[in-house]
Amino acid sequence: MKNLYSLIFLAIVVLFATSCTEDKCNQEVTYTRFIPVYQTYENIRADIQSEAPRDLENPGKIYFYQNYIFINEALTGIHVIDNSNPENPTPTSFIPVLGNIDMVIKNDRLIVDNYTDIVTLDISDVDQVRVVNRQEDVFVLPVSEENGLIVRYEEEMVTEDVDCDWEGINWGFRTDDVFFSDRSSAEASISFPGGINNMVDFDANGFGTGGSGTGGSFARFTLYNDYLYIAQDREIRVFDISNPAAPQEVNQVNTFMVTETAYVYNDHLFIGGRTGMNIYDLSNPALPDFISGYTHIVGCDPVAISGDYAYVTIRGAASCRGTLDQLDVLDISDIFNPILMESFPMESPHGLAVTPEALYLCEGEVGLKVFDNSDPLSVGNNMLSHFDDFAAYDVIYLPGQTDILLLIGADGFYQFDVSDPLQPREISYLPVITKP
Repeated sequence: MKNLYSLIFLAIVVLFATSCTEDKCNQEVTYTRFIPVYQTYENIRADIQSEAPRDLENPGKIYFYQNYIFINEALTGIHVIDNSNPENPTPTSFIPVLGNIDMVIKNDRLIVDNYTDIVTLDISDVDQVRVVNRQEDVFVLPVSEENGLIVRYEEEMVTEDVDCDWEGINWGFRTDDVFFSDRSSAEASISFPGGINNMVDFDANGFGTGGSGTGGSFARFTLYNDYLYIAQDREIRVFDISNPAAPQEVNQVNTFMVTETAYVYNDHLFIGGRTGMNIYDLSNPALPDFISGYTHIVGCDPVAISGDYAYVTIRGAASCRGTLDQLDVLDISDIFNPILMESFPMESPHGLAVTPEALYLCEGEVGLKVFDNSDPLSVGNNMLSHFDDFAAYDVIYLPGQTDILLLIGADGFYQFDVSDPLQPREISYLPVITKP
């Protein structure tokens, strides 16, 4: 009888095991897993002091101020370059600012993002900067109680076997690991911030007055008189910087689109977004007033202005969620009714600078292209030169007696003599140094 019970028990176990095996369903999946990178408030808010110059490793946005070039080292800090002689730019110091991407300068005050905070630095001595103001928690980042602020995610491709009923996959990534950061404070992928852009108080030569500097076409921070505008998510955040040592937020304006760039031209603010361009009147600079705009296909979107025309690049890279690469030219002679006049196909348009004579267009890995802009409605058909031996991300045109074009790319920092605006001549280069 004992043997009979043993046989019955064994049969039940085998039947159960067989049933489980038959019901078991596995699938192999490949997805992108986002691994969080943390920072503590203690590290983020450590004292900021000038350090010895560093090599360029992962350069981002650029800014020009009083013969100095400030180059963002993505999420790490700012390189300070003495550009008194553009043929021999000299690194002088490095300003360590964790989480930094954007910057503006007014009256020797450098205003930067520092992950969650906005910090104002006194740069009257660029080799001995000091913090004069810190506004905490201006930007919001997710927080882990155990590990601190989640400042970014590193990507990892994973292939594994999972149960067929597993619901962790959604459009190719782990839904429980995905993180969408605010690009103005934490994104290392700079759609990484031409024309005579982001200048305020234009004088007759197009130079900024009132002690402000000049940023690139991908800038999210821009100045107008005593106000700082920050393009963030679907808002314009407005700060009073009449005392630049202590910016005070005075307004938040809903843009009803995902913003990417901020550009001031004369007394109007142009916001480039993922789906279009908005124009705001700055008669009351504390409260930008929407007056017009235009909608385009989805894509990354810097804007530059020359005279009665706006030039908008649209890049359809995967990170921009678009499909087309093109340059749009709009007639803005009636600022209340911008009209799309022409669209020109491009390869990978990034930042740009524009003058009445020339359009300088960065095409990413494709390099720098120079177009004749004497007729804006045919500009895209009139390429005059193409520098294809380096990657080009963004440019700043410095008008007047200097006639210098500043260019930043994955390879480093370049300067061109554009006294002949249609035939740029390379005059200096600071390379990116890849660490082992």
